[in-house]
Amino acid sequence: MFADLILLNANIYTIDEEQPKASKIAIKNGKIIGFDEEADQLKGPGTKLIDMEGKTVFPGLIESHAHPLHFAANLFQLDLRAEVTPDIESILNAVREKAKVTPKGQWITGMGWDDSKLKDKRFPTIDELSEAAPDHPVFLKRTCVHNAVVNRMAFTKSNLPESPQDPEGGHFHIDPTTGKPSGLIQENAMMEFAVPSLTTEQLKKAMMQAQQQFFKWGITTIHDMAVTKKEMTVYQQLQKENDFRMKVRLWLWAIDQMGWTGVQEEALELGIESHFGNDRLNIQGLKYMLDGSVGGRTAAVSEPYENEKDNRGILYMKQEKLDALVSEATQNGMRVSIHGIGERAIEMALEAILKTNSEEENKKMRHRIEHCALPSEKQLKQLSDHGIIAGSSIGFIYSIGDSYLANLGKERAERVFPHASFKKHGIIAPGNSDLPVCDGNPLFGIYTAVTRKTVGGQQLGTKESISVEDAIKAYTIDAAVSGFDEDKIGSLSIGKYADLIVVDRDPFTIDPEYIKDIEVLQTIVEGQIVYKKTNEKINQNSQLLSV
Repeated sequence: MFADLILLNANIYTIDEEQPKASKIAIKNGKIIGFDEEADQLKGPGTKLIDMEGKTVFPGLIESHAHPLHFAANLFQLDLRAEVTPDIESILNAVREKAKVTPKGQWITGMGWDDSKLKDKRFPTIDELSEAAPDHPVFLKRTCVHNAVVNRMAFTKSNLPESPQDPEGGHFHIDPTTGKPSGLIQENAMMEFAVPSLTTEQLKKAMMQAQQQFFKWGITTIHDMAVTKKEMTVYQQLQKENDFRMKVRLWLWAIDQMGWTGVQEEALELGIESHFGNDRLNIQGLKYMLDGSVGGRTAAVSEPYENEKDNRGILYMKQEKLDALVSEATQNGMRVSIHGIGERAIEMALEAILKTNSEEENKKMRHRIEHCALPSEKQLKQLSDHGIIAGSSIGFIYSIGDSYLANLGKERAERVFPHASFKKHGIIAPGNSDLPVCDGNPLFGIYTAVTRKTVGGQQLGTKESISVEDAIKAYTIDAAVSGFDEDKIGSLSIGKYADLIVVDRDPFTIDPEYIKDIEVLQTIVEGQIVYKKTNEKINQNSQLLSV
């Protein structure tokens, strides 16, 4: 048996303890078959060789918690990130310009505003948005997706009264000076608005564009944490396309929340269990939402937010309801993933999981608590004892860590996303960005896990800093374990898929401050180049040789 491809003269970090380093790697039929001297023996008449000229190679990165189709859908919306619209006036101007080219009565949607980053340090009001687009309903989601701002036409178009009642798990913010809605809507209140969704064909087209961005970031596998019927249809159809090469792990949206229709009842009636599917596309389990976000001051924390006497966030459901849902899921062979950021939400999630199964059974299931930002010492021990995965959004510190400091205060912010504590307790904690909530570049998350620095240059929780090696593991082998993929991906090991990336600098040898600036030169999926940075030095025409 001869290799199809051998990479030579490479600085390979395998993330495999049995052979942590190598300089050559041999690939056959999309899988790894040998390293170094063994790779030499696998050269054949048709083997292609690429001289990597000493460049650094890692396993393909795994984004363990994201919303890739929502990221793709944002290509159709106003881009309201702070670097694009740095103040309220620029947001309003974007709405005005969109209104000029949008038929009256059609929705104007946008995504990405963040009051903590805006120069004005506030959200756009209902009056401002109504003035900017009086003839169009406007719905603009905050970067955390737990809050949005709307204009009056949005209320009218959705058949809502001027001052609607709060739904369970949601809130219409009231302007204290007028006693009327301010335009800010939170959590389940967003479900009350009749915002149209994109078609399957639109989402497929957008996802093919988004895939190239994922490959540019070095992401070869991604967990979609909010899959409903439409997303399932899109992914199944994309799998038939030769150009769609991502490995996708699906977490089914369990119940009606945040404007999305749940599928738990239908999935369990069909007898679907975790891991149904194949190596490219499979179902992981059921996803539940328990609380909101720290940036939006809706995460269910134990003590009030800074400068607020009573606000401890929002819980989406009662303990009894969560217990029943989790019990039904696990009894039918489904893993559960529960969004829990604040201490109160983590406590509820743990209680529901621990009630359902024994410690031994929970370890087999590898249930997950998503984000898991502020676990207490007691909760850390429970996570460890029951083998529960902490789906750590360590990427939040870089992108929105400044808002964590502002909303939690320095003392409490010191213990968010406690990776050193996760390691101490033996807890698997894959890193993630929750894209499009934060920038999807995994190297920002790796950088932050090491330096604990925000995009604004502030630092929090330095005692929870981890090594470069452990940070990379959070986006490779640990993320693979979180999806029961450790025998397929997550390290460069014989028999695993040849999913790997080539980067321009070695994170183990450079100053950690520059890890965030590392660029991916090539991304390879199952032995095939799917992304190549233009103007990079490896010349495929001159370096691809037959032996």
